[in-house]
Amino acid sequence: MGERETIAFVTERPILLRGRRSGPAVRLAVLALAGLVIAPGAVPAHEPVWCHTVGLGDTLWSIAERHDTSPGHLTDLNGLERPDVLRVGTMLRLPTLVRLATGDLELDGTPLPADPGDLRAENRAADRQKLSRVRNLSAVRRFVQAGLLVRIAAQTRTYWVEGVQPPLRVARPWTKRFIEQLGHAFHSLHDERLKITSLTRTVHVQRALRRHNGNAAPARGMLRSTHLTGASVDISKAPLKERQVGWLRVVLRRLERRRLLRATEEFQQPHFHVMVHRRYLTYASQLPSPLLIGGC
Repeated sequence: MGERETIAFVTERPILLRGRRSGPAVRLAVLALAGLVIAPGAVPAHEPVWCHTVGLGDTLWSIAERHDTSPGHLTDLNGLERPDVLRVGTMLRLPTLVRLATGDLELDGTPLPADPGDLRAENRAADRQKLSRVRNLSAVRRFVQAGLLVRIAAQTRTYWVEGVQPPLRVARPWTKRFIEQLGHAFHSLHDERLKITSLTRTVHVQRALRRHNGNAAPARGMLRSTHLTGASVDISKAPLKERQVGWLRVVLRRLERRRLLRATEEFQQPHFHVMVHRRYLTYASQLPSPLLIGGC
């Protein structure tokens, strides 16, 4: 059976609920249910942020006061033409973005916690999103033709792919968008590229991997690898400096709080394993710049 894709359509007209025009809070709730507004995850107060997501009741003055800056600075930094009108859900750059770029912003580089139930949770998420598993290369070709998988370039200015066979250099559209935005931000901040070491796998490839690597997930059952869905990507830590790894940990942890992905960190073969969720595309469309990824 083919995968079921859900598309939500909205208009700029006021939403009518039980014969009444809805207020801002109701409209925001309806948009959130439609998957059009990604509510920010709770960032602990002690963690530095480099963006702010406008919420109900926010003004430029209240945001400036909260982040120890001035309305004028925020206006200039974000190119606001009408600073008196802020749209709920808009992400604003903060002055701390400059400190992040210069390496002067202290980040919490605590390793991502590992959970024995991670694989089971990833598979449940894949099932909720109705993601089929790829059985063989013939299925990969069909998925690509249907637009369910998209091709990933082997070399770009912001990332490169190593150790992945050309037919398997494919991923879900939202996973590709995540790779592109994360790679763009990483390159802009660190002047280096991300190294991608795994993307989509077939059942055959997963079985072969498991024969050579006892830590690899199986190809069947509720603990099977989510690389079979095309939604997962592995990002190598091997060429990275401590500050770069720390930034990745912060960004992945915050995106996980928003329920946009699930991320685990492996040390025996040092890499981040990331399963990206379909709703990441909505978040991606709200980013005014890839530099703000995971910034608030």
